[in-house]
Amino acid sequence: MTLRTQPATGGPSPILDLAGVTLEVNSLARGVRFYAQVLGLPLQHLDEDRRTARLGVNAAQTLTLWQPVTRQPNEPWLAPLRARGAGHLHLAFQVRPEDLPRCRTLLDAHALPWQEIDLGTPDAPDPTLYFFDPFGHGLELRTVNRHDPRQPHVAVPDHPLTPDPHALPVLGLREAAIAFGDYAAMKERLPRAYGFAFAKEQDDRDFAQFTLGPWPEPDGNGTPRRWLYAWDPQVGLADMLGGDHALLEFYADVPAVAARVQAEGLPCVTDAGRLAVRDPEGHVFVFRPAPQG
Repeated sequence: MTLRTQPATGGPSPILDLAGVTLEVNSLARGVRFYAQVLGLPLQHLDEDRRTARLGVNAAQTLTLWQPVTRQPNEPWLAPLRARGAGHLHLAFQVRPEDLPRCRTLLDAHALPWQEIDLGTPDAPDPTLYFFDPFGHGLELRTVNRHDPRQPHVAVPDHPLTPDPHALPVLGLREAAIAFGDYAAMKERLPRAYGFAFAKEQDDRDFAQFTLGPWPEPDGNGTPRRWLYAWDPQVGLADMLGGDHALLEFYADVPAVAARVQAEGLPCVTDAGRLAVRDPEGHVFVFRPAPQG
């Protein structure tokens, strides 16, 4: 693997953390029921007309479900960018290490097939659980060491937002993985056009990792940091794919990102301090100011 200690563009990244993701579903009611009952995410907002629902992951991160209707954007301000929710997105959630055995039991109780892969080493195991939601999105439960010095901009909470003994005790969003047809161009564009901090890539696959924070940091072994993974259209671990036409939201230094985006000439729109940008491969990234405190 190649590891860099500075973003490709030099200086700190303006991308601070992962704020939210939007998933496409073919049944909004079924999606809300799955994520509320299986992952314990409380419903924050439901728009039956636009067929969208926003659920809380923690106090600073959200999961949006969207059952798309022809010619109707999920949010009017994103209409010029032709935004869509992600298809077959790979998405990871953070859980406490002590909760992993209970997660195995709960997945069985919900009749969800799962696969365990150890992403660590014999000296430092990092067991991870993979399963799918009803719509083909690949979900992952990754343990997090809340005392690790590699802290994200938004702190990982100590407890789930709404503890439920029958729901997976997730603490936060850890990562999203999206696909790019032109991998080489993506690897150059994401740091240059937005400021994502390139961390490393694999030698044997077109697979790159970007730290969602000011500097690249090592992944794995319980780091609380959040990540953007990017690869070419391929089957990854546990037969999971990177998402198509993803709609991802990040906390960021919005003016700094805007300056890069404008210099790149990418289509973008603004609303209430937020900046949304359409990437050449069809992904839409929303950048918003970080929460205070």
